[in-house]
Amino acid sequence: MLIRKIESEDLNKCSALYSRVFSAPPWSEAWSQEKAYTRLNHFYQSAGFVGLLAESESVTGFVLGNMEPFLDGTWFYLREMCVDNSAQNQGVGTKLLNELNKGLISKAVKNIYLATERDIPAAKFYENNGYLKEDKMAFYYRRLN
Repeated sequence: MLIRKIESEDLNKCSALYSRVFSAPPWSEAWSQEKAYTRLNHFYQSAGFVGLLAESESVTGFVLGNMEPFLDGTWFYLREMCVDNSAQNQGVGTKLLNELNKGLISKAVKNIYLATERDIPAAKFYENNGYLKEDKMAFYYRRLN
């Protein structure tokens, strides 16, 4: 499996994966590939974009978001993470997060934060990868330094 930066020509493949994964349980959201592309391209075009994808014969997963200035330095808002249903629980997501962490540390990013639903498998996945749950909100972050 190769993990590399997301390029503009990857957005169609990523949006196809996104619409497939998030249209299935536990999310069951009606994502068309066009709407997924619009969302992912929005982040891609935004300042501070960082994105990685995992591929073998096809794209099996990706993670993306944006670096943002905060009072104590730069933070990373993890906007989307997606792993093909057939590749889940095989380490793809953890490898993507580990590579993301390395790249962000090299850019002196202080924290990663994200939001997800508390009662879906993704919440436990993030907790298992070192993210802490904020008590008052469904808000997660991870210290990098």
